[in-house]
Amino acid sequence: MGRIFDVFLLNILWLLCCLPVFTIGPSTTAFFYAMINLVRGEGNPVSRDFFRSFRQNFKQGLLLGIPLTATGVFLAMDVAISHRAGTGIYSFFMVFFAVMFLLWAFITLYTFPLLAKFEKNSKDLLIWAFTLSIRHLGRTLLMLLMLAVGLWFCHILPGLIFIVFGLVGQFQSMMIASILKPHLPDVHDGGEMKPLSFTEDDGETFMDTDGGEMKPLSFTNATADSGQASSSAMEDEEERTAP
Repeated sequence: MGRIFDVFLLNILWLLCCLPVFTIGPSTTAFFYAMINLVRGEGNPVSRDFFRSFRQNFKQGLLLGIPLTATGVFLAMDVAISHRAGTGIYSFFMVFFAVMFLLWAFITLYTFPLLAKFEKNSKDLLIWAFTLSIRHLGRTLLMLLMLAVGLWFCHILPGLIFIVFGLVGQFQSMMIASILKPHLPDVHDGGEMKPLSFTEDDGETFMDTDGGEMKPLSFTNATADSGQASSSAMEDEEERTAP
């Protein structure tokens, strides 16, 4: 019963803090911060986690939430207008805007959980959100499916709005916590949160579960390593063939 109450409480807090509309970003960030901590068994009071994240990520949550919300509304309206307009060129626009809306949903699904757990600028968060959504496409589609089912239930029974988003958010948090597990500290070891890193220039590293040091996530490490290996092989070959 304790877990159900926490989920219900987070649902209510999220709804209340979303009421000004422009605070959807900070509220969703705080929701996922508290929910991920809950599903990972960190044992903190969910209300304290929620408001702590809400305060800490308020500014960046606004800067991400307002344009993302506006973009989603714009794309959804374009899909609806194109659908009602009929066939012909409007069918093309409907498909185009539907694909763009799906990409927007992919990015938005991961952006706020990443903001909740990692310290990065908005550009890096959006790039990582898109990258993770494609890399884990199956789980991304499953999370979107669960969200669509939840919205459908709220459409049928509006009163479910006070619990459905909490249940859907709990499922999504379990998926996201599983995806981010290699980059989150072990709950029982009391390690510190380490931010995501694209390159080794940041000087940031992650701790492996065995206590060893793990290189940060990077798009360039593999290419650089392969280039260095090729260079070394060529030098060895030249030394062997030199008179």
